[in-house]
Amino acid sequence: MKKAFRCITFWFLVLNYNSVISQTSNGYTSWVDSMDNYAINSYLPAKEYQWNWQNAALLSTIIKEYDEALPERKKQYFDYVKKAMDKNAAVANGHKPNAVASGLGMAFLYRVTKDEKYKIKCDKIYADYLKTKRTKDAAVSHINMFTELWDDTVFMIGEFLISMYRATGDEKYLDELAKQIRLHRDKLQVEEWGLWVHGWDKDDWGHCLFCSKIHWSDKITHRSPEIWGRGNGWIVVTLSDALEIMPGNHPRWNEFAGYLKEMIVRLPEIQDKKTGHWFQLPIYPTDPKNYIESSCTAMFAYGINSALRLGIVHEASYKKSVDMAYYGLRAKSIANVSGAYLTSQNVCKATCIGDKKYYYKRSLEKGRAYGLAVFIKFGLTYEIDNGLRSNTFKK
Repeated sequence: MKKAFRCITFWFLVLNYNSVISQTSNGYTSWVDSMDNYAINSYLPAKEYQWNWQNAALLSTIIKEYDEALPERKKQYFDYVKKAMDKNAAVANGHKPNAVASGLGMAFLYRVTKDEKYKIKCDKIYADYLKTKRTKDAAVSHINMFTELWDDTVFMIGEFLISMYRATGDEKYLDELAKQIRLHRDKLQVEEWGLWVHGWDKDDWGHCLFCSKIHWSDKITHRSPEIWGRGNGWIVVTLSDALEIMPGNHPRWNEFAGYLKEMIVRLPEIQDKKTGHWFQLPIYPTDPKNYIESSCTAMFAYGINSALRLGIVHEASYKKSVDMAYYGLRAKSIANVSGAYLTSQNVCKATCIGDKKYYYKRSLEKGRAYGLAVFIKFGLTYEIDNGLRSNTFKK
């Protein structure tokens, strides 16, 4: 009976997807194309790019689109990155993890053009990064005022380190990424779930006053109490992106594949079968105060899809989970923008660290650079892998 209900739920999402897309796609091949056009041409044109992590998340996706596009489509993505990076050349830095993130654009430009001016910028960002505040075993602190490890950090520094490895072939960048993942995992992972709590604090002296709950860390473990969806999504995306560019015989491949597998192994069982989404706090799917959150849904599905493509997992439950997420996002978490574009919705606003009540009180928003980024990144790869793309991208 349960199996039949799940099948009916899935096909309801598919039918809802088909009926809505016909009304709102405005001539685009899919919702991914419409959202891509909105992100680049309206929400964040290159001339408005700022050196911050939110914009860096979208930049990472634009570079992914460049890599996946057929030759005749690459120019628009290259031009976007070049204009955004040239505009920000004077302020490019790596003084903290959130600043390091945008450096992936400089690394991309060096990879593609081999222009030394971009390598000089990359080297400066990396030199800044090496001076960031750290624990005694060299784990990077997310903020400079206090020594705190956040799961977000893995993405903020990871995408830059991956990009530098791609641009130079220097193993030191992957070695550094592996070290940071290992050190953060040691402090943050909840073994029962394979997922991570949001943060660890060295001394509980104080916390980010901008948006965190003060004194969020446990006096004994120094860890925050909750597993937050998007925080884990950042790790899943970073591991997936690293594995996608590493050869299968790379000495780090099995290590990274193991980390990814342990993070996704229980995700299908806690996915909401009615909407195809995961929740703001993923391990409490039946809590009435909890709510579906679309950015972690896109990131979890992106990671599972990568694991399937790379042969890290094979079970049918993972494929079903990814299908439900794709159609569920379209049916429940995409909205019109002035009748011209599509955008993301049900995206939790920028979030620091707190308790269960803190996460449940975070509001949901439309758009956001990181929301658009992960929707496009997942949607694009899903459509390529399932033969749903037009001939402007690889199949």
